[in-house]
Amino acid sequence: METTCSFIDGNTLYECINNKIDVDRILAHIEKMNQWHRYTGTPDGEAFVDDLIRRLDEYDIPYEIETYQAYASIPVKSSLTLSNGDDVRTIADVYSADTTDDLYGQIIYDHWSENNNNTPEETAIRYAAFKNKIVLSHSSGGEFANEVARYGGLALLHINKSKGGYIHHSNISPVWGTPCINQMHMLCVLPSVGISLEDGDKLINMLDQQDVYATLNVKMNTRIVTTRMPIVNIQGNSDKFVLLHGHYDSWYEGITDNAASDAILLELARAFYANRDSLKRSIRIAWWSGHSDARYAGSTWYCDTHWDELNKKCVASINLDLTGCKCANQIRARTACMEGESFTANLIKEFTGVDAKAYIPMIRGADQSFWGVHIPIHIMFKYEPTDETRVSPCPSGGPWWHTDQDTLDKLDVNILLRDLRINAKAVCLITNSGALPVNLIEFIDKVEKCLISIQKETPDGFGMQDVLASIGNVKSACTILVECIKDNPSTDYDAFLKSVAGELVRLVYSAGSMYQQDLSSPYQPFGIIASSVKTAKNMHGTVLALCAKTEFIRACNRIKGQCDAIQKMIKCYMTMA
Repeated sequence: METTCSFIDGNTLYECINNKIDVDRILAHIEKMNQWHRYTGTPDGEAFVDDLIRRLDEYDIPYEIETYQAYASIPVKSSLTLSNGDDVRTIADVYSADTTDDLYGQIIYDHWSENNNNTPEETAIRYAAFKNKIVLSHSSGGEFANEVARYGGLALLHINKSKGGYIHHSNISPVWGTPCINQMHMLCVLPSVGISLEDGDKLINMLDQQDVYATLNVKMNTRIVTTRMPIVNIQGNSDKFVLLHGHYDSWYEGITDNAASDAILLELARAFYANRDSLKRSIRIAWWSGHSDARYAGSTWYCDTHWDELNKKCVASINLDLTGCKCANQIRARTACMEGESFTANLIKEFTGVDAKAYIPMIRGADQSFWGVHIPIHIMFKYEPTDETRVSPCPSGGPWWHTDQDTLDKLDVNILLRDLRINAKAVCLITNSGALPVNLIEFIDKVEKCLISIQKETPDGFGMQDVLASIGNVKSACTILVECIKDNPSTDYDAFLKSVAGELVRLVYSAGSMYQQDLSSPYQPFGIIASSVKTAKNMHGTVLALCAKTEFIRACNRIKGQCDAIQKMIKCYMTMA
């Protein structure tokens, strides 16, 4: 085992980084980005890359350019005309199907979408009503669009949730990144458009009074594009690295989503490169394309293409999205929580002056493409209004998210600097910590609590005692490992901690092979087990309930198998230590 060298601590490194920050540079870069609609593989998107390259050259920061092909989808136009002649404003979804000719049909209101707890009988009635209809619904997304298509629906009109006439660009692909051959059937399954909350209410009222027919027209630009992504690697003493990343593609100018983050990443690249001789671990900074218009294709392609390096060397993934947003006056910790709650709680307290709320388990979104490569630490802070000041359910400061209203006036410079600093310090604390700041025991405690809460809902025949026993055995092994690390502070445990902690994170946050990407469905820890239990309860006595039990057993076997592998890994390592 190697021993560590002496470096400045993370707090001292942060002071060095913070002293290098130039807010005028950041704002100048954002103002430059304001002229481009940065869609993946378009002239504006590539103009951003050219400008970023010019700035990196100006700062003498070395970089690499990754070029790849993405299957991107951008709406060209859409229209909805009711049979009475009224036009309803629409925006087509990414990966919507085209209407080869004007599509004419009857609109029905999916009133079951007002309730998330429909019975099996209600669900059957709900889906049967879709056949040969244009479906108006509060439900949206890839999973639901595929259900509408499977049950014979002609098209989907999904109602946005923000007041004020907003229609947020959305996506109906359930596939994460570029699809494999056996996933292509899940894309472009039917025409799908968003409409405003107000227009949705009007249509619902009309449907209460009479049958309504409409003509829908959708034109998409769904095609293969070639696109570039700049990558900066700042070499530290160790080749283990922290991945700091965000997407540069946007809807329209996309100032808070995600120009502000892109400018922060550039300024942090400049500051960290100036302090590269003080870095214990390396830092890699990436600007992804293909986030909104290709379902995270850029970060997924990078994970696939650099899988071996990421699996061996990447110790943390910190994603920047929706930073610098006006009205986002609180920060929530959204994390896999392997670093322990106090890590992000202390940062939130330091940079907001407010005690942190409970952490949010990491979500399946925003370029979280790296759950299968044994990365222990995954952090993506959530910047949002307080409950008292929130005016929109959007994941940002306000209802301008994914609209043409995400303009320069939505930027708050003080919040921008707050968001820069909290992320910069998180990077510093991880980069220059002694042992990696992972809290194995706290993480396993949360795993146990999560599984116990699921166990309480299990129907007869869905036993989880063996699973909980396996988790307990891993906890015992990790307790011995933690004591060993405390007793040998000068030993470099990075590679081993990455393997153990990374495998635990993969166990909780992914459902399948480490070489594949799970679907982009909404996620919760141990999602397969939780969803199979719910299905078995709600669909008791049906074929689906039987399928759910099969899924449950296999998911439990996976947990037990991975727990056994982790125990053996620790035992072998401790024998050699």
